[in-house]
Amino acid sequence: MTSPINSSIEEFTAEELVQTIGSLGRLEDINWIHFEGRIPDVLRTAIPQIRSLLPSATLSIEFEKPNRPGLMDLLPFADVIFFSHSYFTKFQPEIPDFTSKIAPFFQSMRKSNSKATFIVTAGERGALYSTSEEADNVPTRRVDVIDATGAGDAFIAAFVWARGKLGEGVKESIEIAVALATRKVSQEGFDGVWASLEGTDAFSSN
Repeated sequence: MTSPINSSIEEFTAEELVQTIGSLGRLEDINWIHFEGRIPDVLRTAIPQIRSLLPSATLSIEFEKPNRPGLMDLLPFADVIFFSHSYFTKFQPEIPDFTSKIAPFFQSMRKSNSKATFIVTAGERGALYSTSEEADNVPTRRVDVIDATGAGDAFIAAFVWARGKLGEGVKESIEIAVALATRKVSQEGFDGVWASLEGTDAFSSN
């Protein structure tokens, strides 16, 4: 919400954010809304009001910067939370080889939200996830990393598309997200990244 070029641009206020979402057309057709956890104090105030506007929508939040004040206070508000690699390693220095070894992290987060889906993007190890019913990991193929810029955004976009639009399961949606993010890091820019799903079951279901 701040400009990457001009950091003097002010953030949205909670009132402005709610008004902006409320002004969108066909609110009943919106089934997913995603936020970066950039302005936790604003989101903490705005989300309950946004929930009243979009009572059936899935709400997801990205936890990227581990030292951002107030971010942990947003845990109870989300249906899906994406934890960045750097966020996770603030709690555990390394991504473990086995899903069981990540359990303490998920258990700690679940104290504040027992129902959410938690997803950790784990770089060359793919992703790990926890729902209220299961926990598992989704590996990735090894590639030479050319340009990692935007890989996290590609992952989230693919998951939201697969889960929110196609109705895929959590693990299947993460598999699609891992595949897309892996393609992104293996090349400069985004040309052809989304088209790389063409021919897959997910793409043909669109």
